[in-house]
Amino acid sequence: MTNSSKTPTGKSKKGQVAVRVDSGSIKACFPRSYCNKGQIKIATGISLVDGWESKANQLQRRLQIELEDGKLDDGQGNFDLGRYQEILKEYGLKASLRKTSLSAVVSDDQLPPKPDLSLVEVWDMYCSFRRESLSETVYQLKFRGEYLRAIKKSLDEIGEHPLEMRNWLLKNYSHPTVKRILSCLSEAYRLAIKQKMVSQNLFDGMAEDINTKTKRNRIIDQSKEIESDDDVLDKSKAYTWDEAQEILKYIQDDSNRVKHYYYLIKFKFLTGCRTGEAIALWWTDIEWERERILLRRNYNNRLKIYKSTKNDTIRMFPMPKDGELWNLLKSIPQGEPNENLFKNKAGKPVNVDSLQRVWHGYEVSRNKGIIPELIKQGKVKKYLPCYNTRHTFITHQIFDLGRDAAIVNTWCEHSEEMSKKHYRDIAKYATQINPEIPANQQAQQQTELDLLKEEFRKQQELIEQLLKDK
Repeated sequence: MTNSSKTPTGKSKKGQVAVRVDSGSIKACFPRSYCNKGQIKIATGISLVDGWESKANQLQRRLQIELEDGKLDDGQGNFDLGRYQEILKEYGLKASLRKTSLSAVVSDDQLPPKPDLSLVEVWDMYCSFRRESLSETVYQLKFRGEYLRAIKKSLDEIGEHPLEMRNWLLKNYSHPTVKRILSCLSEAYRLAIKQKMVSQNLFDGMAEDINTKTKRNRIIDQSKEIESDDDVLDKSKAYTWDEAQEILKYIQDDSNRVKHYYYLIKFKFLTGCRTGEAIALWWTDIEWERERILLRRNYNNRLKIYKSTKNDTIRMFPMPKDGELWNLLKSIPQGEPNENLFKNKAGKPVNVDSLQRVWHGYEVSRNKGIIPELIKQGKVKKYLPCYNTRHTFITHQIFDLGRDAAIVNTWCEHSEEMSKKHYRDIAKYATQINPEIPANQQAQQQTELDLLKEEFRKQQELIEQLLKDK
């Protein structure tokens, strides 16, 4: 509840305006002494989401001043709805107000029927209800981001006309997105009906019969690179290992002004991990004594938060002592345990958008791009997104070095079903494999080691037998 001063019972003092939650929405409640028809409670248009109290406080102070100055009186002793709407507009608010009768906003001992919540208010209530069951990224990016923006745009274009909203959404958004929005709106209204906040479900059945497989001619933004593991074994989606070395040479060259990305890009080529996983790597994840790296979190660039890995596992990647990966990490100035390995020039986690612009070029900043320049030089055949360093590692390990696909999957976790089924069985074995030498060479080394061990064992038995004979 937000108001200027209260009695010990929690109610506003006589003559005070309160802006508070009432019947599931935030309303401005004017004192009974102000209107001889009863207490006025009227919608404010403030959404019931985190941080609403600050906006409610501002509106309350303004309404109190207006009330004391007599500016909310229409000159005939009645509440001036027009002036109230002007105030809401000044604060960027919009509420569904019934101008035809003051009884719609007056409350006395015999309350008139409460007006239904607005569509946005119902959505805000639903989001608050669902928040604990959703991941933070889904809640922020989808429910409070993409879905809410689509709802508000349709309201601006169509108004609160459910069927027309449905048709407008289908014309402007993908069918799966619209189906999800309408399904959630229907759930929201069902919840609001149970709470006696609205009288009917305006979106009941609206999501039915929407074909989510319908192909539509939509404009694709080429600058938005999609991170997908569906084709990690497609060699056409990977750079050759020689091309990978040319890319690293270009980045390492001081004259190209992108050298600060060298550590991150090379790490991605040597491990095949996802970009967000590499950015989320902390020094505490490097286990030098055990010669391995733990990949246990992901970084969301848009929300600036850390979350669990895609399949909610902790992966172990081998890092043989004095190997290429070991030496790469040793060359980075070591920081505190919970400090990121890979940073930008400002000392903050690498920004994915900035990395992509450096990778493919950005005309605004006259950045020619790493890959376009190498294509001009004839050192790289085609453009592939930065994410495809992952494809390059996987195909290099399997097709060039002959590594078992199950081992590579354990390192990179590119198959969710296979990873969850076999992860524990082969994870320990996988960390004993050196990813920097071919599998047949490693097998030969293992065989030679076994022979030496066997020879040593026989020598020990012979020595023990000689000692007994003496």
